[in-house]
This record gives sequence, structure tokens and C-alpha cells, in this order.
Amino acid sequence: MKGVIFSELVRWVEEAFSPAVADAMIVGAAVASDGVYTNVGSYPHEEALALIGALSELTQKPVPDLAHSYGYWLSARFVALYPEMFDGYTDAISFLRDVDANHHREVKKLYPDARTPSVVAVVDGQELVVSYASHRPFADVAHGLIRGYIHHFDAALEVVRDETAQGPHAARFVLRPLPADG
Repeated sequence: MKGVIFSELVRWVEEAFSPAVADAMIVGAAVASDGVYTNVGSYPHEEALALIGALSELTQKPVPDLAHSYGYWLSARFVALYPEMFDGYTDAISFLRDVDANHHREVKKLYPDARTPSVVAVVDGQELVVSYASHRPFADVAHGLIRGYIHHFDAALEVVRDETAQGPHAARFVLRPLPADG
């Protein structure tokens, strides 16, 4: 897995909790890298799982909640780090619909050895159905990313995770317009 995910994870923990918590997370996870990541490096995804697990033990917050919060925060970092990927998009629906076709292709240009998840988004009436599948168990991070992109585009959408498709490797999200206030 690309190092940018790891380096940003450590940054998020430093910002959301503290540098001391980030250090304790790295020590507690006992990862082979000792928490030293470069954005272009590649690291086993098990290290990310160990880091989030150690953070959960330190904060007493459930792993899924932490992963979701990290994904939400990470969406803003992706906007800052890779603004060209957002050029030409004015709404969350168009952006999310193009994740697999355009954005993951761009990721592979930057990082040819990257193994991106499958993100298939289909418009169904007024809803967008986003199906996520990965060889890595990061569906909670994907949920947070989707919510973050909705926020970035200031979209009046709610996202509901389809509980029948629940799992760490795959998930289905339904985005629909927020109900109008009556």
C-alpha cells in the first residue's frame, strides 16, 4: 500500500489527538517500519491495521469509527495534495462516479505499482449507488472518504451504508438528496 496513506494516518493522529498519541500508537503497533513512511514508498496494509488497532486501544474508540474519521479527514488532504484530480468537478456525484475510471487511473500514473480498490458508482434515479471492493479491509475508510467528498463539494446529500453489503472488504453506499425542510 502506498506510503501516503501511512504518512497521512500519522499526521491525522497528531492533529486529531496529539503527537504523543501518534508516538504511542506507533510503539504499541510495533510495526516493522517504526512509523517512518515516505509518500512514494510501499508498505504492507497490515501495518495500517496494526496502527489503527493500537490507536483504538489507546483511545478506547472502536476501530471502524476511527477508520471512518480518518477517511473523512483524508478526503480534504487528497484535495490539498492532488488538486488536479478535482479539476473540472463541481459536484460530488460526478466526482464519485469517475473515481474508478479517472482518479484511480491517475493514481496508477503516479504510482504504477498501486493496487487501487474497485469503486463503481451508478446513478439510479435520484440516488448514486457506490459499490466498493478491495483486497484490503478498508470499507470504513471508504465511507469516510465519501462523506468527506460530499462535504468538499457542499452537496446536500446523505450517505447511507447498505448494511446487507457490510464487510471490511466490500461495502455499498447509497447517496440521496437530503429531505427538504418542510
